[in-house]
Amino acid sequence: MDLTKLLYLIEGTAVYHQLLDEIRHNASTRVVVLDAAKPYLLASLYQSLRLPMVVVTAQPEKCRWLYEQLLVWCNSSKVQLLPEPDALPYERIASDTSTKQERVQVLSALANITGETTAPLVVASAPALMQKTTPRSLFAYACHTIKRGMDIEPFHLLRQWQAIGYRMENMVEVPGTVSHRGGIVDIYPPTSDLPARLEFLGNTIDSIRLFDPASQRSLTSVSSLAIGPA
Repeated sequence: MDLTKLLYLIEGTAVYHQLLDEIRHNASTRVVVLDAAKPYLLASLYQSLRLPMVVVTAQPEKCRWLYEQLLVWCNSSKVQLLPEPDALPYERIASDTSTKQERVQVLSALANITGETTAPLVVASAPALMQKTTPRSLFAYACHTIKRGMDIEPFHLLRQWQAIGYRMENMVEVPGTVSHRGGIVDIYPPTSDLPARLEFLGNTIDSIRLFDPASQRSLTSVSSLAIGPA
């Protein structure tokens, strides 16, 4: 049976509508559900409520299992996993770069820096939530959008991006990096599938093009690009 039809089956039950009403009016609502049914119920609630949802598990292993199951029931682009840091608090161990980028992507989705109309569904373990993060107000303040035709000095942009975590490189190949060559500035935001190339005429952004990080060839032009912390 089609997954959408399966999700609609539960919406026809009185008990499910009672649960929705309780959730909307009582934040402390509790319900006992079999483990095998949890992904199905969570996907249904997510589809019905249309609100940002954060699902917390006790253990990382359970978190990854639930995340994989939710990918089956939900739009995969809206389901995100908040990974736990590689190092424990106070350990002098640098976290893996990919883990940092994944955490930034989840925070960006929750802050909605790209203006998405669909709320995210985030799955996290308790250890992942224990890591202190930037307050939402400060995170959102660091987010901005650049547009074609915008007047801004390139070096001002570079200083701004370095201040929110981007690294200067000779060539942009991985998220969280920027480069500068004459009137061209490349940036790879963690929230973007591809890096972007900004071409300046003086202090005016003349074009914004997404490009392949492997070949460095331009693929398509865009009118704007959302930039968040790296």
